[in-house]
Order: sequence, then C-alpha cells, then structure tokens
Amino acid sequence: MIFRWDPCGIACVLLIYVAVVYTEYAIVFWMLRPTFGETLWGTIYVAILNTLLVLVVISHARTMLTDPGVVPIAKNSATNNRRGTRDDGSDSSGNDSEQEMMMMRRDNDPRGEEWTVCTRCETFRPPRAHHCRICRRCIRKMDHHCPWVNNCVGEYNQKFFLQFLFYVALTSGFSLGSVMLSWAYHNENWSTGAKGPNGPNVHHAKVLHTIVLSIESLLFGMFVIAVSCDQLQAIWHDETAVEAVQRRGLRSTRRKKSSWAALTQVCGHGGLLTWLLPCSSGPRISEFSPGDIHTHFTV
Repeated sequence: MIFRWDPCGIACVLLIYVAVVYTEYAIVFWMLRPTFGETLWGTIYVAILNTLLVLVVISHARTMLTDPGVVPIAKNSATNNRRGTRDDGSDSSGNDSEQEMMMMRRDNDPRGEEWTVCTRCETFRPPRAHHCRICRRCIRKMDHHCPWVNNCVGEYNQKFFLQFLFYVALTSGFSLGSVMLSWAYHNENWSTGAKGPNGPNVHHAKVLHTIVLSIESLLFGMFVIAVSCDQLQAIWHDETAVEAVQRRGLRSTRRKKSSWAALTQVCGHGGLLTWLLPCSSGPRISEFSPGDIHTHFTV
C-alpha cells in the first residue's frame, strides 16, 4: 500500500469524498424520503444508491493506495558508473554499462523491447515505464498522474481506475434520475412542498439542493465519460497517454490486439464479475517477462 503526500492530490481526494457524502445526504433526505417515504421503492432506491457509493469509494481507495507499478531503484554499479562518468568525465566504464544493459535486455525481456536508464532515478527501467515528476519515480506502463486519485495510473491500478470512472458515471446518472423522480412525484402539500407543514423555506431548500446536485452530477458525469473514452481508446490501441505524446503524430509500430484481449490484459482473466468488482484479479502472467517479478541486476 502506498500514499502520496501531494497537497493538490489530497485536496482533490477530500473534494471527492465531500461530494460522495453530499450526494448521499441530498438524495436520501431531500429527494427519496420526501417522495417515497418508507415504501418498498424508497428502500430499493436507497439500497441502490448506497451500493453505488460504496463501490465508488472502494474503487477510488484501491486506485489511490495500490502500487501503480513503481520501478524499484536498483543499487548496482551501472548507475554508480554513470554517476562517476558524469562527475569526473571518465568514460572507462561505458563498455561495462553497455554490456550490463544488453544482459538485462537478453535475460529479463526476451520480447526484444529495450530497457532504458532513467536519468532522474539513475536506475534501469523496463520497457514502457516512464518517470512521474510528482511521484518522483518511474512507473510501469504509466498513463498519467491523476490528482483525483492522488496517484499515477499505471499497470497495476488501471483496472481500479476504470472501475472508479464507471461507478462515478453510474452514480451521476442515478442522481439525475432521482432528481427527476422526486419532482415528477412532487406534491406541494408534502413535507418539502411550498404548502407543506414545514413551510416555503424547506421547499426553497429542496430547490437549492436540486440545483447543486444536478450541477455536481452533470460535471462529474461528463468528466468521467470523457476520461473513460480516453482510457478505453488507449487500452484498445495499446498506447498510454505518455506514449501518444512521445509519438508526436507518427504512426505507431506496436502490434495491435483485439479489443477484448486488450481489456483482458488490463482487467485480468477472472471474468466479467472480477472486472466489475474492485478486487485483485492476480498478475497477468502473459504480460510479465521471466525476470520482472524478482529482478536482480547483477554485474
């Protein structure tokens, strides 16, 4: 488990949880209970809302606290040789470093993709790993750093990020539906009506909560739908956002996969149920090269 002490990210996370609490409060106490009361339909709607909000919180927490694929900093002589070369101008270790790189590429990545050296971490990193300036580490298959989850979206937590987007979109749609149902069955003589026992002030409060909840649902809903489209496009094209920027309009040379295979690579082989539940689906063995899990840099 990890946690980033980034002020911007922490502020965004707090905003997310405040929005979740407000959604629960506004829908239950101002939309559903005054309209449906203690009826069966009211109980069902509240149960659906709480289920969606719980899944939002869990998927968000899994995205935020799961290691996205931080590349461990290897204490090996190759980085020391690079540091020595930079400091004293000597290039006597250049051949040794090159030989170590070739050994790693041969032993740890038989697919032939090149390992590189991060000049900031001063360590080797596997193919498709990129450095995050906020996390200050290299991340495997890094897509982007998302302040809303206070973490990078990478190889190991992209599934949870997709689930978070999916459940926020569903919750936004459910919130808008609850608002419309509440006003469709609104009665001026009920507890939130202008002629009800609580007076016009409560009616005005319901109108205010309706406006705030609708704006919140529309903004979050449209935002996560746009991000979801970008994520699915990146998954189906097998190209992260960082790689798309680095390509700069050039044609990708990466071999295309089917949409189902690409989703399976991200979400795992556990089936549709594990794709929807924010639980670990286990490592995707086909993605790992033999030395990825316990990689040792030897000289």
